Amino acid sequence: MCRLLGITNFNYLKHQKIINNFCDLARTGTVLAGDSPGHEDGWGLAFYDNGKLVVHKSGLNILDEQEPFLDILEKAGESPVMILHLRKSAWSNTTSTRHAHPFDYENRVFAHNGTVYDYKGLLKDITIPGLREDALDTEVFFLHFLSSDVADLGSAFLKTVALIKNTHSYSALNCLFSDGEKMYAYRDFSKEPDYYSLFKTQSENSVIIASQPLSSSLLWKQMDKEEFYVITA
Repeated sequence: MCRLLGITNFNYLKHQKIINNFCDLARTGTVLAGDSPGHEDGWGLAFYDNGKLVVHKSGLNILDEQEPFLDILEKAGESPVMILHLRKSAWSNTTSTRHAHPFDYENRVFAHNGTVYDYKGLLKDITIPGLREDALDTEVFFLHFLSSDVADLGSAFLKTVALIKNTHSYSALNCLFSDGEKMYAYRDFSKEPDYYSLFKTQSENSVIIASQPLSSSLLWKQMDKEEFYVITA
């Protein structure tokens, strides 16, 4: 239960307002009916510096760390892909940097909004070394499609999605991921479509994907259920 933001051809000066508006979702972002307000259980940021993935994560509320967070982005300046995640944990006692999104492996990065309730059934298929015992659903989801015998990243992802949809229980599979050359966005849900939203828009040469519209000056379109959107960075 989180908020997602992805931007291709990211430029800090051009996108600073979008970033600030997204940070405000830690306090004002849409939540499920009956949930406490806010997405305060950690944050994570990923971008590429000369082709190399850089990830920063924290288990704290981004609004308490907004100045150092913005300093990181300002120093980065530009990136072909930038992904940002605000966490609202579905799992008790897991608010920590360890469980903040996004997760990364060998220059690929993945952030998710939703819960795969019976994710432990996916563990047997993971061949990526070093999986820790405390791994939760998003990390397992990510490493599962990276373990696929399908070489193409997008096709491997869709293979794991099909398995989860056919044999597992989940709330939503909304996610953003990247290999530095493309940004991938996917929306799917089994309930609460108003919460598990994902919007797309274009701003000059950048595509922006976000859980909620972040600027009234841009034309946002809701992604369809089961829509898989691939953007070349």
